[in-house]
Amino acid sequence: MSKKKGQEKFFEIKWKTDLPYRYSIGKLAVKFFEELKENKKIMGSKCSKCGKVHSPPRAVCAECFIEMTVEDMVELSPRGTLEGFTVINYPFTDPATGGLRPFPYGYA
Repeated sequence: MSKKKGQEKFFEIKWKTDLPYRYSIGKLAVKFFEELKENKKIMGSKCSKCGKVHSPPRAVCAECFIEMTVEDMVELSPRGTLEGFTVINYPFTDPATGGLRPFPYGYA
């Protein structure tokens, strides 16, 4: 490989790594999962400025950038319309079985 004037030679190392991690899901997600598990309720966060509802709840409105809190959470209907979906074929470790499987994703 020829080197052009002004270019430096560089070395590249390639490897695959497994990087397990843990993080706090935050107050809104805790409330979301508690309501789902204990009361079978689907919750969302409703922006006090524009009224947009996000589910799963978000800490900041994607439209207005207004901070949302647990007090901004509202119960959603258990019914909806699937607007779009895909299957992500990058292997995902199923926490229930430990096996690898594709990851379905839907937008309602």
